[in-house]
Amino acid sequence: MRPVIGITCSLTASAIGDSVYALERNIVARDYAGAVEHAGGTPLLIPHVGDLECIDQYLGVLDGLVLSGGGDIDPLLFDQEPHRNIGSVDRVRDEMEFQLTQKALNQDLPLLGICRGIQMLNVAAGGTIYQDIAAEMPQPTLCHSQTGAGWYASHTIDILPETRLLQIIGSPTTRVNSFHHQAVCDVAEGFIVTAKAKDNVIEAIESPAHRFALGVQCHPELMWEQHPEALNLFTAFLKACQ
Repeated sequence: MRPVIGITCSLTASAIGDSVYALERNIVARDYAGAVEHAGGTPLLIPHVGDLECIDQYLGVLDGLVLSGGGDIDPLLFDQEPHRNIGSVDRVRDEMEFQLTQKALNQDLPLLGICRGIQMLNVAAGGTIYQDIAAEMPQPTLCHSQTGAGWYASHTIDILPETRLLQIIGSPTTRVNSFHHQAVCDVAEGFIVTAKAKDNVIEAIESPAHRFALGVQCHPELMWEQHPEALNLFTAFLKACQ
């Protein structure tokens, strides 16, 4: 049986024809499902819910969880006021994913956080994030919002020794794509930094105490067809979900 892998959704709103009424939709890029399917899993999209009792039922059918990318996280979740450069936030998604992530960690459900997902993983575990790395980090940063194709690996990261990520990637350096303006700041207790960009932006974290709890700042779901190391990440995640 293929492991069932939940993938969290974003919310978007668009007008219906010429109507002023906006139809809200739960969406996720098809690349997430494609990567999970190719690696041997059955993708299952997790929509936004207001009734948080649904979370336990979601977790009851999942063998693993992918926290997908999307908009900025509400800074009130980590006891900060909003920075002037913060983008759009979705409090319903934040509240749901916050509790979903905490419960998944408590149940030791394998978990992979991608872009916003690494940030939510860190916040839900008790850490903080930079609301805008260009404005808040103490040193100049690289370009972390590339304009090239999604599969293009635009900058280098250094992977720390004796980490799960190094075992997965197989090399102490690799190149990744980059589409973000926020990043992990204070790492949550129990987690360790496993990769950094050349400007010290944290690019990956993991928990040695969990079966598989790993977050990456890049978007490997856009890279796996051109970059074997990105596929290795999904393969390792699915192996942990077996």
